[in-house]
Amino acid sequence: MFKATAPSIYPLKLNSGHIYLYNDSMYLAEQIRGIAETHQILDRLTPDIEGLERFGRMSYSKELQTQRTIVIDLLDGSQGFAHCSEQPFLGECENAVSATVDRIRMVHREWQPILSRSVLLQALGSLLSSVINKVIIDIEDLSDISEAESQRLVSFCNKLSELEDIFRPDNNPEAVSMAAVYVRNWLKFQYLINILESSLADIKFLWTEGELHLEFTADEVVDLIEALFAESDHRRRAIAEIRRTRR
Repeated sequence: MFKATAPSIYPLKLNSGHIYLYNDSMYLAEQIRGIAETHQILDRLTPDIEGLERFGRMSYSKELQTQRTIVIDLLDGSQGFAHCSEQPFLGECENAVSATVDRIRMVHREWQPILSRSVLLQALGSLLSSVINKVIIDIEDLSDISEAESQRLVSFCNKLSELEDIFRPDNNPEAVSMAAVYVRNWLKFQYLINILESSLADIKFLWTEGELHLEFTADEVVDLIEALFAESDHRRRAIAEIRRTRR
């Protein structure tokens, strides 16, 4: 009865109805399992319990995919960050990034009272991973990045990085952030910020002596260098060194 009626009630009557449906489904499954174990009929009810859990997870996945589509659509307003230091493109990029951040914070506020801490962070980490992955791809696709554009890109990335506070216990700025645990490409994103605001020598050092190679391929780093720095002997030597020490 619950599985038959819930889809026509939860999404229509409640904000974040699919998340409430997931939470209640998992709770009911847990309660039924406890009753079944007490009365030693778990074998008979296991298929129904597992079906209820699948029902809840499908609702959760559906809502997560909806929110993922929304944040990616919002970020699409940046139009790939092309000409991001010039108006009207600058304003469009600022609006797109701000709207994306606001949306993820709204999801956090709505889901926080419903989901357990670990499930909440997994969901938000998945959303932010999708956003960050798009930003990385968009920036890597830029064939030419001026100094002014580089500065703007850093500011946009830093705006998104402010979402790190979601992954700190009780939003405590002194606590260790768990962003790198829950956001799949978090470290790569932070290295991208470093690349955008570093000198050519610093980027080469990060590759040859640091851990940049753990997150980026040599081809990715070379493409970014060619976009950020004008053709010169210094750039050619740096690229040759990076290719020679390909990890």
